[in-house]
Amino acid sequence: MNSKEQDPLSSSPSSRWWSKNTVAIVTGANKGIGFSLVRRFAELGLTVILTARDSARGLKAVDALMAQGLHVHFFRLDVSDPSSIQSFVSWFKERFGALDILVSSSTHEK
Repeated sequence: MNSKEQDPLSSSPSSRWWSKNTVAIVTGANKGIGFSLVRRFAELGLTVILTARDSARGLKAVDALMAQGLHVHFFRLDVSDPSSIQSFVSWFKERFGALDILVSSSTHEK
């Protein structure tokens, strides 16, 4: 990026389309690309829900982000399990109501 180009994510608050009211869900976010996206969204001030199939791994990821001063929400979600999806949807609707960004970073392993 040359000196005249501006990073669109470092724009002034008045020109941003997102805010703390912008809600993002990232599935499979306890590691890798999903984890990196959760971290970046949280750094930008969005409301972020980190989901993971394994509660222990998901909570460890949340703890790592909290150690960096970032706040994210966690919910255990197995995208291959309809009852897990329904539980998540019910929880999400009650707490947040509307979704702005969905990133599917989960994998389905057998």
